[in-house]
Amino acid sequence: MFVGTVIFIISWIAFLFFSKKKKFPLYVLTGYTGIILALTSDLIMFVYPLWEYPGTSLETFLIQLLNGFGIYFVVIYFFLQTLPKIQTVLSVVRHVFYWSVFAIILELLLMSVDFIVHGLWWNIGFSYLADWILFTVFFLHHKWISNHSLINTY
Repeated sequence: MFVGTVIFIISWIAFLFFSKKKKFPLYVLTGYTGIILALTSDLIMFVYPLWEYPGTSLETFLIQLLNGFGIYFVVIYFFLQTLPKIQTVLSVVRHVFYWSVFAIILELLLMSVDFIVHGLWWNIGFSYLADWILFTVFFLHHKWISNHSLINTY
């Protein structure tokens, strides 16, 4: 629980200091989509435990909330904020690669302190593949929202 709280606080401190807050209306919907995906996948883990957060049921629930509204939201926001200005297939693939490497390194660190434990057949390789898929989905979602939003002047 302590690690989850620290990650949440660090995430929001990073957000307060390094985010482009004028872009918030443009990025927030994709961030919320990420929160919904994170909380949904964590709910599925109660039935099909591919990963878990050691602790009591209450601690696990609180960690999932802290992760969803903390690190997941902030990472998605920074991912969108740092998208290349000139977006070619190669530049976006490179961007997704960098952020997937960041996410997998973070997961490895969290695994080393037993904050998260993989179960059943899940492993770090599947996490890396899932990161690629998720960052691609977040990019596509952001592009779609940007093209269909009244807030496209940013």
